[in-house]
Amino acid sequence: MTQDDSDDLPGPCLEEFMEGMAHIPGRAAQMALRDKAYDMLEVFKTRSGAPGTRLSNAWLGEHDWRVQLLQHWDIRNSGPPDMFEPLVAALKRRNTTHLCGTYVSGRGTTPPTAVWRIPLEAALISSFFEAHRYSFHILFPEDRSFAIHAMEDVCAAFAGPEAFLREALLPEFQGEAALADLKDAMDEEYGEAAFASVLAHYGPFLLEG
Repeated sequence: MTQDDSDDLPGPCLEEFMEGMAHIPGRAAQMALRDKAYDMLEVFKTRSGAPGTRLSNAWLGEHDWRVQLLQHWDIRNSGPPDMFEPLVAALKRRNTTHLCGTYVSGRGTTPPTAVWRIPLEAALISSFFEAHRYSFHILFPEDRSFAIHAMEDVCAAFAGPEAFLREALLPEFQGEAALADLKDAMDEEYGEAAFASVLAHYGPFLLEG
């Protein structure tokens, strides 16, 4: 195997949390999937002035997606142990076999970075988010029928068709109550402007209820 074909691409994550997951086989396949991830995203300037990524309004609108904003705390290992069980069940009903996860820098698609294959196990999905909590990162199936994009360890946008979100999220993580929890946490940690900027972007697409 040549270096160009190697599966061993770098990725900024805490690899001790990635047990049970492996890179998508083949460098070219990983790069193609990473490009598919960036098709869903746009680059913006974060509060620090550095570039970051977020789901683009163009993608959300074109695909008629809705968004549930969540605390990053809730989707990683510190969150509810059953957080992703409805998602796993919904995906299995659709014959999805795995998810793809990767770091998505605001500096674009170079240099190449790893795309991981995450089996459909709730604990492994939480561990993916635990491992990537210091970076912008995204989880999605190869058909891009939904996505979870996370802004470092601050918040996450769980996005897809409304019916799918209702099926894949626990009731307590749907709608205004979950959004209020995120607002309180962000206001306390970062000040009111931080949540306001996230809401300004995703507001037109928020899941109601």
